[in-house]
Amino acid sequence: MKSYLHVLFILIVAICGLTSCSDDEAVDINDINKQTILVFMPWTGDDLSTRIFKQNLDSIEGAITKARRLNGRLLVFFSTSENSSDLYEITYQKGVINHTPIKTYEGKDYTTAEGITQILNDMKQNAYALNYAMMIGCHGCGWTYKDDWTNYPYQAKMNFLQPDDATWSQAKRFPFTNYSNGMPTPLTRFFGNINDMSNAIDVVDLAKGIQGAGIKMQFILFDDCYMANVETAYELRDATNFLIGSTSEVMLIGVPYQTIWSTLATPTPAYENTIKAFNTYYKSYFMPYGALSAIDCRKVEELAKVMKEINRQNVADDTMIDSLQILDGFETPIFYDMGHYVNSLCAQPILLSDFHARLKEVVTTTATTDSLFSGLNRRKTEVKTYSGITISDPSRNSVALKGKKKTAWWKATH
Repeated sequence: MKSYLHVLFILIVAICGLTSCSDDEAVDINDINKQTILVFMPWTGDDLSTRIFKQNLDSIEGAITKARRLNGRLLVFFSTSENSSDLYEITYQKGVINHTPIKTYEGKDYTTAEGITQILNDMKQNAYALNYAMMIGCHGCGWTYKDDWTNYPYQAKMNFLQPDDATWSQAKRFPFTNYSNGMPTPLTRFFGNINDMSNAIDVVDLAKGIQGAGIKMQFILFDDCYMANVETAYELRDATNFLIGSTSEVMLIGVPYQTIWSTLATPTPAYENTIKAFNTYYKSYFMPYGALSAIDCRKVEELAKVMKEINRQNVADDTMIDSLQILDGFETPIFYDMGHYVNSLCAQPILLSDFHARLKEVVTTTATTDSLFSGLNRRKTEVKTYSGITISDPSRNSVALKGKKKTAWWKATH
């Protein structure tokens, strides 16, 4: 009996000890950071863009100051030159914004999948969170591969307007004057793109870099041109839940961060409010051109299945291309409105209805101004048909012909 009581006593002590250890190690979910946003601004090749990107960061800080709080953690990767970049944290305490240095990077590894993985690992190590998101500010040209460009349409830097130039205010008064005569013109985030394609980042490498860090982003906001395309959304389907981007060119001032910041800097982003705020801002802007979409990348595989069946039963007619809604400024277009393209391609009503049902699930919310501007050809394009996402299947542009069959989207739908 004594032996039995002795064993029972030992068991009770052991259980109490385990319970005590469990209590000591218990983690309150409310104490864990819910969201870390990384603002990723790699080198673009021109000082003007760098100045504008700094203004974007100022706008974010202004939104934080106005709200008198910073939800979650905010890190910034900012390239000060082609071969030098800094990672730092923005904090807000007692009404004061502070920058805390984390790491300095040398070289151009930020253009590679491995380099992006390293940056994201540094982010996780310094600002762990339940959810991660990225805001990418740079120039963009959609899904296209940098190695496929042999005659990239760079613009002469000498024609750029500098914010401290006397012509800067004049540009606001005369935004459509042709820059070739030495006069101002509206600038976009394609116009005056990087002058060395080796500094560009392929979407494939971005996706690999994110996945290499063991992350799936809550969202990626592309404050860049031409990123709301189905090829990019499909490539990023395992790297992010949502893609926020434009079908067309983004004016150089970019996303109005002070307006939209609160809609995204939260554990439960309100994408519809983000799009509405963007659209409201640009409709009243002196250069009233802008389109933005929230795309659910988790739903693109179902869209691809329907698209594969459409391609199996239909063959694109070259004569229809001239009537399609173009959403870019290239002499030979690359980016066509996807909804309009499939409406013209698909001759089966039930299949077409199925496509639009899937498309509605992918493009959860979108908005555009009545016309869109291209800094590439310095023209406005009237938006007659708009689905919030583009496709390059019908493109005859040499870059598209070289690259589109390499995309995961093409392989999944043909």
